[in-house]
Parts: sequence; structure tokens; C-alpha cells
Amino acid sequence: MIFLLLSVGVYLLSTALFALRTLFGVNLRNLPTLSLLLGFSFYTVHFFRVYISTGHFPVGDFYGMVSLVGNFLILMFVVLDLVFKKRVADFGFIIAFIGFLTTLVGLPAQKVGYKNPFYVYHILSAAVAYASLILAGISSVVKFLVERKLRSKHIEGFMVPVNLLRRMERILLNIGFIFLTLTLIFGSIWAKDFLGKHWVNDPKLILTLAMWIYYAFLIHLNLVRGLKPSTLSLLSFVGFLIVLGSILLIRHTVT
Repeated sequence: MIFLLLSVGVYLLSTALFALRTLFGVNLRNLPTLSLLLGFSFYTVHFFRVYISTGHFPVGDFYGMVSLVGNFLILMFVVLDLVFKKRVADFGFIIAFIGFLTTLVGLPAQKVGYKNPFYVYHILSAAVAYASLILAGISSVVKFLVERKLRSKHIEGFMVPVNLLRRMERILLNIGFIFLTLTLIFGSIWAKDFLGKHWVNDPKLILTLAMWIYYAFLIHLNLVRGLKPSTLSLLSFVGFLIVLGSILLIRHTVT
């Protein structure tokens, strides 16, 4: 538990550091991003310490899953920060605060996941998928805000290049769809071993399949017909709301 508490504290510190850099222009160099990476490292140590002591990963309930998704969101942001040469740094304040909240949610987690490796693959791929699609949705929202400011010729304050946001949006949508596909495949294999059949009429599974169909349609339509950037962003935002609903509101009924 101590490492989870350390992760929560470091993410809160990272939120403050990003706020100082983004909102007040304080030159902190790479310190905010390094603090994010430190917070993720503490969470990772906690994750594997639980596995070593129990033989299971701490992802068996809502709290553990939300915490896992939030920390994958942090990891993906750090990778994007490196890939895009720190041009996404202004996202850091939002991402660090999400990392703080989701890791804080992980503190009351009690249940651990099943030992079957395909359950672990299923959960990890779901976490990557959700984190990617949430980041894609955030990119879409920020793109709408930036384009609105540009149309009004009000360019002071928070600004991110529109082309960068469009590129991030497409990359994250594709990554999210790939891992959502793996989530269904691994979940089906695990269900066969645990429940004796590949599919059950569980609300969470049905919504996950509906999400897969939605994003398959979105990505295919964009590849074949080339959706307008505004249309793609709108559909990405709708998907973002569905993903949040799946995480926060829908539970498995089969255990």
C-alpha cells in the first residue's frame, strides 16, 4: 500500500508542477514529466508487489481497474510527450490530475484478479484500449477548443497545433481499436476456461462488443471515405463518452 500512496502523492505533485509550467510559465524543464514517470514507477512496484504476495494482479474490482486505466493513461502520455518532442506538454496538467484521481480510487481496492494468464492479457489490453480512446477523445475536445479560438482570432493562452491534435487523434483511435480487438479475443479465451463457453450475455461484454463495432465502423469509414476532421472528432468524442460510461457505470454480472 505504501507504494500506491507514494504514487498518489507524486501525481499530485506532478499536477502542481504542470500547472506552474502551463498556467504561469515557470521554466521547470523536464521535471513535470519526470515526476509523472516516477509516479507510474511507484504504481508499477505496487502492482507487482501484490502479484508476488498473492499470485494475482490487483485488478479484480472496479477500483483496481480504474487505477490501472489511469496509470496506462499516464504511460501513454509520457510516450507521446517523447514522440512529439514535448509539444503535448500542455496536456500534462489534465493527465497528471487524472492520474492522481484514478490512483487515489485504487486505494480501497480489495479484490484481486484471476490467475489465468488470459485474464491478465484481457485486463491489460482493455486498459491500453480505454486509455488510448480516452486520450483520443481528449485530443478531439482540445482540437474543437483550439479551432474555435482560431476562428475567433483569439490566440492568447492555451494553444496546441491543430495538425498535431489531428495526428494524435488518428494514432490513438487506431491503437485503441487494435487493443479493443485483443480485449475481446483474450476475454473470449478466458471465459471458455472459466465459464465453459466463449460468450455470455453480460452487459459489460455486450457494451464492449458494441464499442468494437462502433470504432470498427468509424476507422473503416475514415480509411475508405476520408471523414472530415470535424466529423471524425465529433465521432471520437461520442466514443469517448461511451468508454467513460463503460468504465464508470457498467459492471460485470457474471463472476
